[in-house]
Amino acid sequence: MKQLLFLLFFIIFIGLQIAHAAAIGGPEVILLIMVGLISIAVMIGFVFLCLYLFKRSKRVENEK
Repeated sequence: MKQLLFLLFFIIFIGLQIAHAAAIGGPEVILLIMVGLISIAVMIGFVFLCLYLFKRSKRVENEK
């Protein structure tokens, strides 16, 4: 969980730095933040999918 929070702050701050360096407007900053949040949501979903599949495979082994 700590790594995900670090990744969130990293994406937001790097995105803001890129936006400031390139002197682009507000909508691009919002877009960068949204892409960062979506990438974190995908990573969290992948972790939960792995946990679900791991628990399910344990349950199937116990039934045999």
